[in-house]
Amino acid sequence: MLFSCHEGDHLTLVNVYNAFIKNQKSAKFCQQHFLNYKVLSHVADVRHQLKKLMARFKVKMTSCEDEADVVQKCVVSGFFSNAARYHASGCYRSIREDQELHIHPTSVLYTVRPPPWLVFNEVVESDKRYMRDVTAIQPDWLYELAPHFYQFGTDREVHESTAKRPRLF
Repeated sequence: MLFSCHEGDHLTLVNVYNAFIKNQKSAKFCQQHFLNYKVLSHVADVRHQLKKLMARFKVKMTSCEDEADVVQKCVVSGFFSNAARYHASGCYRSIREDQELHIHPTSVLYTVRPPPWLVFNEVVESDKRYMRDVTAIQPDWLYELAPHFYQFGTDREVHESTAKRPRLF
C-alpha cells in the first residue's frame, strides 16, 4: 500500500497528508489515489489555522521528522483510555473494561501480525466490536503519559499507592 505505515492508521494518515501537500494539494492527485480532496483541503486549512494560533501565542513549532514514536506518544496522550492488548484467544481485550475487540478491516494493521498493544479512536459495533483508527504502542507509554488513569504493580502495591493519595471530596 502506497501510504501505509506499520505503526498504524494515524501515521498512515500523516503520510497521506504529507503526500497531498507534496503534490501541491492537487485534486488530480486525490482522484488518482482515491482520496477525498475536500477533506484533505480542510485538513490543510485547519493546520494553517493552528500554525497561526501557535505563532500568535509564541508556541514553538517543531517537527518530529521521521521519529514515529513521537507521534505515537502524542496519540497515546489523547487516547490513553482507549488502549487494548492482544489476547491469546486471537482478539484484543480493552485494558479498562476487558471487552473483546477486533481491528477494523479498513485498518492498515488488519492484515499484518497484530501488535501486542494499541490505542484506538472509536469502537464500531456490527457482528463484532471493531476498533477504528488504531496505532501500535509500547505499554509503558500508558503509565508514562497517563499515570492518573493507569496503575501498575501487584494488588498490594496498587492498594498502597491509592491509599496514599489525597481524596478529592
